Amino acid sequence: MEIPRWQQALFDRRNLGVKLDLVAVRAVHAALGSPGREIPALHVLGTNGKGSTAAMAAQALTRRGRRVGLYTSPHLHRVGERVRIAGVALADEALQGLCDRVLAAEQAGPRALTFFEVLTLAALLAFETGGVDAIVLEAGLGGRLDATRLGAGGPIVATLFTPIALDHMAYLGPTIAAIAAEKAAVMADGAPALSAPQTEEAAAVLRATADACGVTLRFVEPLGHAPLAGEHQRINAALALAGAQVIAPEATAADLEGVVWPGRLERHASGGGALVFDVAHNPHGIAALVEHLRATPAGERAVLFGCLADKDGSGMVAELATLGCPLWLAPPPGGGLDVGALAAAAGARVFAGLDDPELAAARGALLARGGELVVCGSHHVVGHVRGQVLAVAADARTLSDPR
Repeated sequence: MEIPRWQQALFDRRNLGVKLDLVAVRAVHAALGSPGREIPALHVLGTNGKGSTAAMAAQALTRRGRRVGLYTSPHLHRVGERVRIAGVALADEALQGLCDRVLAAEQAGPRALTFFEVLTLAALLAFETGGVDAIVLEAGLGGRLDATRLGAGGPIVATLFTPIALDHMAYLGPTIAAIAAEKAAVMADGAPALSAPQTEEAAAVLRATADACGVTLRFVEPLGHAPLAGEHQRINAALALAGAQVIAPEATAADLEGVVWPGRLERHASGGGALVFDVAHNPHGIAALVEHLRATPAGERAVLFGCLADKDGSGMVAELATLGCPLWLAPPPGGGLDVGALAAAAGARVFAGLDDPELAAARGALLARGGELVVCGSHHVVGHVRGQVLAVAADARTLSDPR
């Protein structure tokens, strides 16, 4: 399967890396007529749970009669998944037309736009032309200089902070306080802020920033029940509901029901056994996954893990090893962490890759015995295996942004 030329050109922009400034993207946004500036929006930031929170907030608003535009990242199988209108992911052909419009306006900016900046502008164009009356934007990296902050030029009605933990330290700083400061800086735009419970370090930064910016900040309490699996989703559900109620005050917890968000403790029966897909890819996320697995024992279980080279692979593998079940390691498509270096300490089995025939045989044997295989780590890993098992149509190769 050959990747379409327009997608190849788009993904080639990954070589530009991450540009943490807003000058270029704001210039092109203005040249496009500032799409989305009149549509009320929720801005979702944090480290873990952003996608789940955004999806649940969109679900609640949809159940309350809003036509919702949802922008998330990264994708599992194809790039159009990142832009949804009324719950439906954009067709790649539609996204191509929107990206063409963005690139035609690119000369208005001082530099070439990055992969994520192009997609953010394409999403706002889609929402403007798609007749949405509410937007939910998941931030990419940080917040202060993230392209999704474009909404600051329009009615961001609430800023939502999911749990903040260590991740992307090369871009955001080496401590939770530094990372929290990058995310909290969006409060300068004046919207009220809602937050999941945080560590004291992160909470102190959020409170200080809210005071300095003169915005209200409220910490939510976990709901008694969440529509997505995992104890941690009770926090995300509470945050999603509180955000949705800013736009639709009549929304209730019942409006979160029915949400579908692939790759988050997503369970499928397969071959007599079961597969569980989860995109936990940092220590905080892996800890939540391990907690859930301990609370839901299986007769026979193995864990397949792989992550990118810039992640804390050793910390995550050590946490997974505490489960005491077989641990399988495989690098993501295109390369990633040197799993061989971790295998000895964890007693793990290493596979050459996700297409390794030995991995397919081991997976098939486990499932035939009625066992459970947990596939976790990078979106590259989960998307690849999920696509294999569920026969999901995907891009010619796993493509994502530098995250």
